[in-house]
Amino acid sequence: MNNICFIYDQYKDLFVKPCISKYRIDGDFLILMSYNLEIIYLSNISKNIYMLIKDGIYIKDLFQKIFDEYDVKENVLKSDILDFIRDMQSKDFVTLEVRNS
Repeated sequence: MNNICFIYDQYKDLFVKPCISKYRIDGDFLILMSYNLEIIYLSNISKNIYMLIKDGIYIKDLFQKIFDEYDVKENVLKSDILDFIRDMQSKDFVTLEVRNS
């Protein structure tokens, strides 16, 4: 098992949910405003990922939805999802919870 798979296995059962006060789709972009009034713009795949997160989702379910839709290697997708969630979490746009699935 490589490092990404090990790390992903630690995260896959966590529930990720948004921490935003507003969002708006503006053409190809998704504009997000956090509760601390920070604004970011997401395009393309980032916008699609966030739209899956907007109602809350388990990371393993997020992975499966994206994996089913796009032609991507499993380890690459796991790494990209973890990077995206960590980045969004560090900016206070998502939070992770332990829930019973």
